[in-house]
Amino acid sequence: MTKWKLLLPLIVCLLAAGCWNRVELNDIAVISATGVDWKDGNWVLTYQVVIPQAISSQSASSNSASVNVFSTKGESFRSAVSKASQETSRRLYFSHTQIIIIGQEAARKGLGPLLDTYLRNHDSRETVSVYLSKGSARRMLEQLIPLEKIPASAIQRMITNEELNSSIFRQMTVHQVMMDLLGTTHATGLPGLVVAGTTESMDTVGKLSRTNTPSKVRLYDLGLIAGDKLVGWINNEESQGVMWLADHVKKATIPFACAADGEGQKNSTIRITHAKTKLRPELSNGKWIMHVNVSSEGTLMEYNCAGELAKPRQVDQVERLIEREIASIMEKGWKAVRKHRADVLGFGNVIHERYPKQWSKSRENWMEIFPNTEVKIAVEVKLLSTGMSGSGFKKEQKKKESS
Repeated sequence: MTKWKLLLPLIVCLLAAGCWNRVELNDIAVISATGVDWKDGNWVLTYQVVIPQAISSQSASSNSASVNVFSTKGESFRSAVSKASQETSRRLYFSHTQIIIIGQEAARKGLGPLLDTYLRNHDSRETVSVYLSKGSARRMLEQLIPLEKIPASAIQRMITNEELNSSIFRQMTVHQVMMDLLGTTHATGLPGLVVAGTTESMDTVGKLSRTNTPSKVRLYDLGLIAGDKLVGWINNEESQGVMWLADHVKKATIPFACAADGEGQKNSTIRITHAKTKLRPELSNGKWIMHVNVSSEGTLMEYNCAGELAKPRQVDQVERLIEREIASIMEKGWKAVRKHRADVLGFGNVIHERYPKQWSKSRENWMEIFPNTEVKIAVEVKLLSTGMSGSGFKKEQKKKESS
């Protein structure tokens, strides 16, 4: 009984406290995505605000958009945010923000102000995904996307699917961007977004009633950030090479040609189900050499080459063809980042860990040393399955006709 007498006041206090920091939905504007642009000497911040009534299953109407987009501008980030009170009746609430899109001009100006704001704002989350836009970030946020009511959610699911299926791009959060730019090499890569198709904007609900959309948001090119500024773009194939070199490949589909020199139509395909890249630095005659060793496994999805896969020797030959193709992709990625002097591959990190004393001598001039690094690539591919057919369908068909 004495024990309960002691606990009773504590229980009463807990029940009386309530939710001291609760936020009423009617008082806030929930931001699903933020866009950052630089125009006429000002930061232009764009907000994609969720309209609760439009996404409610009970009151949703096919004729109303589920989000509203508006912009504010100022000489600093916080001044731009504070001006939102001049045109919205609710306080901006950033805790549910899913993505940030940074326009190309803003990225060239620098990501520093954005990252500094995120470090100081208690409403912001470091798990928000970051993208670059080759055009205006606002235009990206205005686009409605089929299958999803909230465009920000669609883009977020897009990068998740891409990372698990093609590994051309990697999902980058504010936290990961900060770690990369504050790390050894001060460089990172961010996936780009474009509006592909026609110049027609998908900014009205009525356009979603069509069976096909004239334009759509898609992932396109990788933006290279050095210091905190955008220094260049590389294409999708080069971006996949970067993912291989940096050990960010989870799963990928690789088409390859049947010729030993890689020439000809790439009409055979392997589905990579496992991949691992190991980097081993070596200092030789004052020059850095990076040994890149890749081991991967996969399943043959298409096969249009000569030879019977029932024979182990033929399987070995196919594995060599795939190894050559992956090495070629990696070499293209290396040439692309070397040209822009942006170590998004993490070579500097590996050297720093393995040879801290030698790194201290290279650190100050790493941007000049990095492009002159010699890269030696070795790829090993293991086919786990070749399917039920020992040769291509056409060859099997001819066998049946001749028998």
